[in-house]
Amino acid sequence: MKKSKVFITVIAMVVLLLFFFTQGAIVMMTNMEGLKSILVRATVIWLLVIATIVFYLKRNRDLSLLGFCKPMAKSSKRVFFYIPLIVIAISHFMCGIDTNKGASFIFANLIFTLAIGFAEEIYFRGIICRIWIDESVKKAVVVSSTLFAICHLMNVMGGAGITETILQICFAFLYGIVISFVFIIGKSIWSCIAVHTLHDFCSFISIDGSSQMNVILGVIQFVILLCYATYLSKQLPYDNQDV
Repeated sequence: MKKSKVFITVIAMVVLLLFFFTQGAIVMMTNMEGLKSILVRATVIWLLVIATIVFYLKRNRDLSLLGFCKPMAKSSKRVFFYIPLIVIAISHFMCGIDTNKGASFIFANLIFTLAIGFAEEIYFRGIICRIWIDESVKKAVVVSSTLFAICHLMNVMGGAGITETILQICFAFLYGIVISFVFIIGKSIWSCIAVHTLHDFCSFISIDGSSQMNVILGVIQFVILLCYATYLSKQLPYDNQDV
């Protein structure tokens, strides 16, 4: 049984990384920039989302296996109405919003970040986290969050520096833990997609601050995440019970 979980996890990661590698490779090989680059990348990732949903519909005729169901009653209250995650997302606007590129830039990034939100939450929470839950809640959270963090190594292909990428991996690991907690408590992927998309969208359309400002912002976000993770850990069901 455990071997099948490992196999499914590996296949899920290969498929996800293949599409993410493809969207990055197309942009780099064609020297594509600006709005066209964003839309092409979004198209590739939306193809992954649609293909995965169609696959599950044909195989199971039920998307609840991916977490596409109504959140548990009062789960929003138990996770403090996602306020810490919303605060972290909008904190990207400390230096302002990049409006110089026009409404089309903002809309394109919305489409792109929605694709990322759907794809990453389907694979890391809806598939990987879900299949490991019957082993233990702890294992499900650690496995899905670790792989979620490692996936951000792909940012190096986008031109990100090594130090920046390492810091983002650390942040992604903690963020993955928090989102996994939200998924397990609410038993729904919808809220995970919403806050994940909001986070990326605010980040993508915000104005880059100075190095010092980015460090301060990163520390603030990390502290909020750490406190929130501690709070959510106390809201979790016991391993293998009520999950």
